[in-house]
Amino acid sequence: MRFIKNHVGSLIAWILIVVISIFMLPNVNQLTREHSTISLPANVQSEVASTIGNHWGHHQNNTYQVVAVFNNKNGAMSKSDQKNVNKTIRYLKRHKSELGIKSMLTPYENSATKKNLISKDKTTELVQMNVSKKETVSNINKKLTKAVKTNGIRTYITGADILQDDFSGAIQEGIKKTEVISVIFIFIVLILVFRSPIVPLISLLTVGVSFITAFSIVTNLVKNFNFPFSNFTQVFMVIVLFGIGTDYNILLYDRFKANLGNGMDKFEAAKNAQWNAGKTILMSGSSILIGFSALGLARFSVYKSASGVAIGVAVLLIVLLTLNMFFMTTMGKTMFWPVKTFNGETESPFWRFLSKHSLAHPIIALVLVLAALSPFYFTYQNKLNYDDTAEISDSTPSKQGFLVVQKHFSKGTAEPATLYIKSNHTLDNEKDLKLIDQLTEQIKHTKGVKTVASVTQPSGSKIKKLYVTSQMKTVNNGVSTARNGISKLSAGSQQMTNGLNSAATGTNQLNSGINSAATGANQLTSGLAQLSSGGNQMTNGLNQLSAGSQQLVNGMNQMSQQLSSQLTGANASQLQQLESGLPQINNGIQQLNSALQSQGTSIDTTGIQNNLQNVASQAQIIGDQLTQAGNTLRSIQGATSSSSSASLSSVMTQFKAAESQANLNDQQKAVMEGAMQQILGGIQSQIASQTNSQTSALSSQLQSVAQNLQAAGNADKSLAGSLQNVAGSASSLQNLSTQVATLKAQVAQLAQASNVALPGAVSALQQLTSGLNQIQSALGQGTSALGQLNTGINKLAAASPQLSNGINSAYSGSQQLSSGMGQLSSGSLQLNTGINKLAQSSPQITNGLNQLNSGLASGQSYLTGLQKSAAAETFYIPKSVLHSKTFKPAIDNYMSSNRKTTKITIVFDTNPSDEKATKDAENISNMARKSLKGTALNNATVAMGGQSSRINDIKNTASGDFVRTAAIMLIGIGIALMLITHSLLQPVYILGSLLLAYISSLSINHWLVGIFMHRSMLAWNTPFFSFIMLIALGVDYSIFLMTRYREIDENKYLPGERIYYACAIIGTVVISAAIILSGTFAALIPSGIPTLIEVAMTVIVGLIILVIILPIVMTSTIYLSYPIRNHVKDNQNKRKD
Repeated sequence: MRFIKNHVGSLIAWILIVVISIFMLPNVNQLTREHSTISLPANVQSEVASTIGNHWGHHQNNTYQVVAVFNNKNGAMSKSDQKNVNKTIRYLKRHKSELGIKSMLTPYENSATKKNLISKDKTTELVQMNVSKKETVSNINKKLTKAVKTNGIRTYITGADILQDDFSGAIQEGIKKTEVISVIFIFIVLILVFRSPIVPLISLLTVGVSFITAFSIVTNLVKNFNFPFSNFTQVFMVIVLFGIGTDYNILLYDRFKANLGNGMDKFEAAKNAQWNAGKTILMSGSSILIGFSALGLARFSVYKSASGVAIGVAVLLIVLLTLNMFFMTTMGKTMFWPVKTFNGETESPFWRFLSKHSLAHPIIALVLVLAALSPFYFTYQNKLNYDDTAEISDSTPSKQGFLVVQKHFSKGTAEPATLYIKSNHTLDNEKDLKLIDQLTEQIKHTKGVKTVASVTQPSGSKIKKLYVTSQMKTVNNGVSTARNGISKLSAGSQQMTNGLNSAATGTNQLNSGINSAATGANQLTSGLAQLSSGGNQMTNGLNQLSAGSQQLVNGMNQMSQQLSSQLTGANASQLQQLESGLPQINNGIQQLNSALQSQGTSIDTTGIQNNLQNVASQAQIIGDQLTQAGNTLRSIQGATSSSSSASLSSVMTQFKAAESQANLNDQQKAVMEGAMQQILGGIQSQIASQTNSQTSALSSQLQSVAQNLQAAGNADKSLAGSLQNVAGSASSLQNLSTQVATLKAQVAQLAQASNVALPGAVSALQQLTSGLNQIQSALGQGTSALGQLNTGINKLAAASPQLSNGINSAYSGSQQLSSGMGQLSSGSLQLNTGINKLAQSSPQITNGLNQLNSGLASGQSYLTGLQKSAAAETFYIPKSVLHSKTFKPAIDNYMSSNRKTTKITIVFDTNPSDEKATKDAENISNMARKSLKGTALNNATVAMGGQSSRINDIKNTASGDFVRTAAIMLIGIGIALMLITHSLLQPVYILGSLLLAYISSLSINHWLVGIFMHRSMLAWNTPFFSFIMLIALGVDYSIFLMTRYREIDENKYLPGERIYYACAIIGTVVISAAIILSGTFAALIPSGIPTLIEVAMTVIVGLIILVIILPIVMTSTIYLSYPIRNHVKDNQNKRKD
């Protein structure tokens, strides 16, 4: 019985529930990171763009977009720095699979990447990467941060996903700080309120049990059923549960303490507190439950994620009304140790003062409230900051990298906008590319846009060769060249006309000449046939010539041998004797002459006669020999000079015989004889060149020796005759002494002749000997030359068959020539006819060329004007360029893998998160849709992605959902208040007060944020979270007040009195609760998250305003609703008495 009475079962049950909840709790950090991204409705264009991007292909599906930042803070990168960066890039490429990199774009891949990924000041370079989602963003960030470390260079890893992950991590760290600070603050406040250390511990324990249980339920719902969850779900559960949980505990413990002070035992006091305070707690909690449950009807994921607080409130109410019963019934008064006195409820002087004066002057009180708060309403500026990067501390590496990119590039470079155009057909054709380029140009000229890159302008600027203006320039240049050429053609055409007339005459002559040539070709064919036969005969003659030349060589050898034999042996001896005997003869004659001259008349004639006869005989012999030697030498000379010519003449004779048998005409004979003369002349020249000098010298020597020998012979013969005469005279004078004188005279003449002839004979004999030796040598040289001649003739005989074959080939060619000449004759006739026709039409050609030139001049004038017009700025891409390797990178980068989707990358000149950029993104998207209407891309899906578009969608979605959710929340709370207050007007007063406090606090907070946080705008989600916290939590205090108001007996007190007493009594509880709740929200300030800080400041200011205006507004409005002023004053006067 005691077990049940002390609610031990509740303790055991909650212990089990807490243990199970702890064991069932998922990985909160991972869950928070996975659901940290804001989800928008699928039909908004940034989500449509995101869906298109997720199916882009090219290894970009299911990837995170990450940027590696390389920065030199001291200035432009040096060559060494660049080398280190390139080394890091190569490392990333080598370890792509390990790092999960699916694709990457580096600065030096092409001119476009160099322009877009290297800052103008050369201090910063970017590497864009698409990283697989197989790992968490946190792990990817750690790996890449380590991988990109570069000597001498600051490196960062940044990107939307990295920044969002760091934001989630910062919130988790902030929550830890908030939890600790909240617990410490609540503990201190509760000690001050109850002056006991036990009550704060019990309160924190019960709220902690409710939080652990509720949070485990929510996270498991998120894990298993995709329950709405965000970065703010956990922190708001902590703040709300610890805030209102402490407030409810204060209300419950305060009533329990009052009951103990009124003499109730602990069981009765606990039960009474559970019933009375519990009723208030349930009514208050139900309004909060309704308010946060209404968020489940929101469409915006961030707003919807706060619905998890409703689960926490539901669990909290159960825990407070069950687990607290165990501590109250078990501990009783010990729970408030060391307090000994238990007074009843204490009044709040502050609320009593406000209520009293409001009751006395309700209209003035309301006017003063409105006057004090109206300025805040009218000065409120609903300009919000949608830049989520502002939520991250500047000391975070990813944020530092983001700021570096904004500093050294355009502010929009880090988060460019992307316009997607998705069609149901492929876009890699000239027609669609032209439309895309036109849209690109329109976007480029939109205010606020810095750069635009598309498939037609991948580097952000036009490719001049792909535009009509450049192409027209080429055409114009070609037209000018063509005109110059046509002018020349026109002049040439005139000359051609004149020339054609002459050509017509010439072709007639040509035709006649060709006919003659054809006849000659036929004759040539016949002659070559005969020449072929003669060539065979010539071959035979050359063979005979070869044999004759060999005989000549043999004869020369024989002659040389004969001469050698004559110059040796007996002949040589006779010549020597003759040469030695001639001087002796001459001496004998001289002696004879001397003897005769010395003797007288008596002479021995017999001896003289005998001597003379001997001498005469020898002289005769010598003369004959000398004459014979001269003749021999002459014959030798003739043989050497005629041997070669006789042989060549024999060849020519044989050729002429063959020629006569060939039956050639005179012309053919002349040609053939000329050719043969050239052949034999060459041979004779070769012989002459080899033997001419030798033969000439030999002939001259032979001639001289022969003459000398013949002269000597004749002289010797004359001498012999003279001696005979002398001998005869001597014989006859033997007896005739009278004739001695005559004899003496004759002998004297003989002696004189002998002195002349005999020495000449000796000289001649000496020359004969020398000449014969020279002849012998010359014969040897002649024999050698004839051997070379014989060799040449043999070669000629061997080459003669080739000549015969050549003649045969010429004969075959002549037949083809004859046939060709026939065709040429026919062609020349056609040529003649054609030239005559051309000559007739040539003037027309000249006129046509002049007209063409004139037309081209007009066309060129038009093209020049077109080139200078706006129409020439039209994009046109030839098929050869479209499918070239040069254009392929642009296609791959700016078109999806199936070529049905393209993207246009837009960089704004302002921060993409600025309101201006978001409006520009929306305007560009609308402009793109209008531009494509009525074109081939009329039915294409156009969606703007990127930070600016996403912020615009968040703004529109959040704003619309804010109004919708707030309306649902206010309606739900209003209905709850009607049920609680049993009034239609009181809920209006309460909600009015709450809205007035909300607007005023938001405006004041905007001012405070500017002063303390140096921010010109509130975070975009501050108004919403501030609203739900102030409305949901602020209504608690209204319910506390109105519940107490209804507890006062309406039969004893009028409405004015009842609200006055209620304000005085409940004021302490409300102020205490407001302080605790404000302190709990103040614990968000050290988190460092701007949104949480701003929400905390707004709620704190709102609670302060609410604590002030709630008693004033409720007292004044209730008083004005019920005309009881005088009666209340009378009763007040009576009480004073």
